[in-house]
Amino acid sequence: SSCNFGFLKQLCVFLCLRLTTDMRFAPFSCPERGSWIQGSQDKDFSLMLQESLQPAVCLHRYPRSQIEVNVMVLENSGSVLAHAVTCASMALADAGIEMYDLVLGCSLRQDGASYVVDPTYPEENSWKSGGGEKRGGLTVAFLPSLNQVSGLQSDGEMAEETLTAGIRTCIEGCYKLYPVVQQALMKAVRQALVDTRVV
Repeated sequence: SSCNFGFLKQLCVFLCLRLTTDMRFAPFSCPERGSWIQGSQDKDFSLMLQESLQPAVCLHRYPRSQIEVNVMVLENSGSVLAHAVTCASMALADAGIEMYDLVLGCSLRQDGASYVVDPTYPEENSWKSGGGEKRGGLTVAFLPSLNQVSGLQSDGEMAEETLTAGIRTCIEGCYKLYPVVQQALMKAVRQALVDTRVV
């Protein structure tokens, strides 16, 4: 399954009582060219992706199986981890993997007194060049039907009240995204039914 969030392009593939994840960036996905070798950021994102998806998948329904989720970021225009969580969750659901709920991701970035939800790549990385307090980022993975946070990652320095408000904002963002994702999955199911009738 592939997802396209604006200019962010990702490719998610799953293979079939274990869930493993692997998230990598293509060397050409970011303005600074990387390598094909998995770096520390890729490993951190892979672990966050696994921790975010695991509570949603009905692993007990797949004994003696391994569900493997591979994410290859082809173009990173920002909020890549949040979009990877959503894309991987949609790929699992589209493949018919039984889940308790979908997992949706949302990011927030603080730069002084300003906040941006689902920041672009330049917005996401501008705070790293300058020093100072009240600069940081936050990514939340959320199961909307269960009202449960399954993953949380933050970078930089954010005050406790800002972090709490940021988590609430990201949860609201996930609730807004939920009907859009549900509609896309329903459309895919309807199309699959039409395709099977034609054959």
